[in-house]
Amino acid sequence: MYARRSSVFAIAPIVALAACSNGKSGAVLPDAGADEDSGGGGASFTYPPTGCQYVVAPPATRAFADFSVDDTSAAVGDDTPRRVRLGLGGGTVAGAPGYADATTSAAFTWETAAAGHAAKVKLGNDPGTLADVHAGYSWTALPPTVGFGDKTPAFFHEVHVCGLKPGTTYYYQVGGGAPGAEKWSAVQSFSTVPATGKVVVGIIGDARDTLSTWQLVQGRLKDAGANAQLISGDIVDLGGVQSLYTQWLDAIWKDPKDATKFLTLGEMLMIPIAGNHENEASQFYASFAIPGEGKFAEQFASLDIGNTHFVLVDDQPLSQDNSDAGNAIVAWLDKDLSAANANRAKVPFIVSISHRGLYSTSNHSTDGDVLGVRGKLAPLYDKYSVDLAFNGHDHEYERSKSLHAGTPPTGAPVVGAGTQYVICAGAGAEPYQVGSGSSNYREKNQAFGNGTPYIGTYALLELDGNKLTMKAYGLTASGTKVSDDGAPIDTVQLTH
Repeated sequence: MYARRSSVFAIAPIVALAACSNGKSGAVLPDAGADEDSGGGGASFTYPPTGCQYVVAPPATRAFADFSVDDTSAAVGDDTPRRVRLGLGGGTVAGAPGYADATTSAAFTWETAAAGHAAKVKLGNDPGTLADVHAGYSWTALPPTVGFGDKTPAFFHEVHVCGLKPGTTYYYQVGGGAPGAEKWSAVQSFSTVPATGKVVVGIIGDARDTLSTWQLVQGRLKDAGANAQLISGDIVDLGGVQSLYTQWLDAIWKDPKDATKFLTLGEMLMIPIAGNHENEASQFYASFAIPGEGKFAEQFASLDIGNTHFVLVDDQPLSQDNSDAGNAIVAWLDKDLSAANANRAKVPFIVSISHRGLYSTSNHSTDGDVLGVRGKLAPLYDKYSVDLAFNGHDHEYERSKSLHAGTPPTGAPVVGAGTQYVICAGAGAEPYQVGSGSSNYREKNQAFGNGTPYIGTYALLELDGNKLTMKAYGLTASGTKVSDDGAPIDTVQLTH
């Protein structure tokens, strides 16, 4: 079934998945009717992966077409899998069946150069025995009809797998196709997030300008043994241009030092949330598997990793007054943080990730959209005692003192007990100046580029027991390991 092409920056979520039990192939169920609205039209489509307690249902407002369950018909042209991503889906109601769970589930997304409906993953604990086969679905991401964007469609495939064991390494291939003419990717491996013990999470943002810096940051996350990475937006410069995703994801798929090996793409769980440069474009939502469900799927999500409840919020709708998406996100966030705050005996820390720097002293510090987002998010962070809030948008490193929202909340904050706001936006974006004036709420800042020793920044969270340790690093151009970057430029240790 086909979706009508929607506007240049139509929103495009892909998934809705979560806590699952083991299963094989799922069924794809295209509905008989079409669901169209002013944001673009399309046929309703659902895919319930067998063994998972969720249903994938991309909103009809996305510029997606040609949904199909895995089949064995031959593709017209090259259907070799490219740029295999390891993502996650899931519900967004903590504790409910189907809630996102990185310890027991995974989503595999890839592209092909030609249209085809092959969508299978086979995996196992030994690279020579990939006997566990699961089926998924395929679709086409249509090009924008106006504005910036490539003029050709992109062909995507995705499979969700549940019932995996926590902290376990799996080997896999994606592909499928006609018997005797199947196309499979090279064997890759990944490890599910551990359910107990120490967990390391990388947090980065703003990769959109310099490909080599983005590649180096990914190498540091791999060297650190990160179990997952969370991205605060602006992966590419123009979210509707599919060829930019091709470049940026190619750079972190195959190892630049050895093309027979892999860097992080398809090897490490990657969950981004949109920034302003993603422009709510369908190409962004097609490119990544992000937890989410409903009309505004993939614009907000949460999951527990180790001792921390992570919340991801697309703040683009929050920068607009009284938007339906913005209102829905705020209502969900209030409930999610309330539940997380009540669950601190089990999961003691709460960390949020969104794009705009709520308390910055750099270029965007007084922008109206930034202050508007501050007014909506900061009071909720106060209400539920969020520990750390990570942002991007201003291309620098900056950490605030512990803050509460002021009166009004769009205004200056109150210094004291509260949330620490961290801007860590150096995964490839050109540097901005750090705040040069005095600030009563800034605790630490660090420039990169422009004569400094660093070409970017990244952060590692070490989650262990009742401790959360954040170490932020300045990325050096000549290094290949975290140790090459020297001592952290900033360290925070929290205990609950």
